[in-house]
Amino acid sequence: MKKTKLILAAIFVLLVLLAVALVAVVKGPGKFKPEPPDASRGNMAATADYTEAFTENRDAAEPLLRTSFENVYYTLTRQGDARFYAYAGGALAPVDETEAYEVSCTCSGQTLTATVHILEKDGRTFGCGLFTNKLHPEVLYYDYAFFRVADFFENYRDTNGVRPASAGALLLLLDTDPTRFYSNEKVYSEAFILNADHTAKRFLSNDQRVVGMDGREKADYKMFTDAILDQHTGRNVLFFSSRYYVDYAESGKTDIFTSGGSDSNIDNVRYLTDVHGLYFWQRDGELRFFRSAGDGFSLLVYGGSGEPAAAGGYGGSIADYIVRGEYLLNKATGAVSSVYNGVVGSVTYTCFKSGFQADLFEISPNGKYCVIRGANTGNVAACGLMDLEKGVMRAYTDEVFGRIASMSVQDDGSVILSVAADNEGSSFYQLTANAAA
Repeated sequence: MKKTKLILAAIFVLLVLLAVALVAVVKGPGKFKPEPPDASRGNMAATADYTEAFTENRDAAEPLLRTSFENVYYTLTRQGDARFYAYAGGALAPVDETEAYEVSCTCSGQTLTATVHILEKDGRTFGCGLFTNKLHPEVLYYDYAFFRVADFFENYRDTNGVRPASAGALLLLLDTDPTRFYSNEKVYSEAFILNADHTAKRFLSNDQRVVGMDGREKADYKMFTDAILDQHTGRNVLFFSSRYYVDYAESGKTDIFTSGGSDSNIDNVRYLTDVHGLYFWQRDGELRFFRSAGDGFSLLVYGGSGEPAAAGGYGGSIADYIVRGEYLLNKATGAVSSVYNGVVGSVTYTCFKSGFQADLFEISPNGKYCVIRGANTGNVAACGLMDLEKGVMRAYTDEVFGRIASMSVQDDGSVILSVAADNEGSSFYQLTANAAA
């Protein structure tokens, strides 16, 4: 009887995995739509005509997303075609890619393939590509993967002393969540060494990785973000891992792990525990991160030994804030703070009537300019341009802001909004402005 139950249980699991695989093949990723504004907002007072500040630009037919180069952007279609653009002085200029080539890597026993489009500039590399079931219907379990190519961590050495960067290797990362297709805040759950001959080798161990009910290795085993890629200066590499054997949520608990360990290239060193959100900052030999505390969360500073020291606190959850670079926007109050300098300004919510909260927010790397988006109870969207340094805000209400797919703010105050031309996101254009007062 016991043997029969085990056989029936095994058959049930196989049937579940087969069903998931069939859904992945038949359904595919579908259409990528812009994120709509949150309808549960208060009534807004912003009534100015947005065309007074924004200029329409149709040079790029897809949302502009950030590369690792200042003021250079990329677009990526659902068919995997990429284009690069430089933005300056209110104008977009096409930038020729350096090369494009096909890359294949193995995830959960499946071979995922994409054409990556490479841009090299000032001795650095950025690349992107797209895998979907529609492009490769023979693949089971996976219906989508965004391929990201970056420079390999310069000083990283495995336990054999090998430096992949010295051999011309790059870093290949995959984000398998299609809801982040038009996001600048991707989370990469697969990591590979991309050799000079374009072959891919697994980066960091998969020895203890758990398989989920969808038949795939779980995506929270090791997690990289764009924000932490350029922060590694030592031999070892830091990354996030939930290791709690439950699906990770953005506001949940995770740990920071470090590469290295007892055997070659094993990622089994738990570096800092109970981290709140997928954020850390390294500067001047110290590391800053968040940890839940009481009814809120604290900013902690770790110098490499001893216990982390508290350096400030925040009310609520990380979900009550939007984090961009070293800056946090309190969605309810509009306060903008830096993990290094505390409160640096406040978005002027008085331009809108009571109840306003931002649901989208971007800030320039220097912290001087920002753009926000919200919506009123009738779900009519509003957008605000803010010069934080001078405390000047300009606010505009129009349904066009409800179709924002991506936003960017440069250090000179230039703002780029990529907007869907319709509610289906079948085509896009850009609205450009300047937040400087």
